[in-house]
Amino acid sequence: MRFAPTSRIISGMGRPRRERVREDQLHGFKHFKLLTPILERLHEDGCQCDRAGHRILHYDQYADLILLYFFNPIVTSLRGIQQASELKKVQRLLGCPRAALGSLSEAARVFDADLLVGIIG
Repeated sequence: MRFAPTSRIISGMGRPRRERVREDQLHGFKHFKLLTPILERLHEDGCQCDRAGHRILHYDQYADLILLYFFNPIVTSLRGIQQASELKKVQRLLGCPRAALGSLSEAARVFDADLLVGIIG
């Protein structure tokens, strides 16, 4: 006797959706007044592989967003960083545009982490 496989999708059984990151949940912006100017020297690093000149997310901006992640436990994933980058306050204080999820994912591969050693080490 053979049984046909059945698949049922039971609504409400998945992981609950997380709330979007809001400006009032973020803190640590005072640190960026000191950190952002130090990281500016990384701005053009990693851009040589973008031959078409379409790069919007630069190394210094990526580093700022990663630091924002470390300063804020509410930001728990790459998608959380992307959501935070959509906030006007983050864009204004960090000087970065909205970061696409694909750009954030690619950044870990494109930007050379060894360049940070000269800044933090």
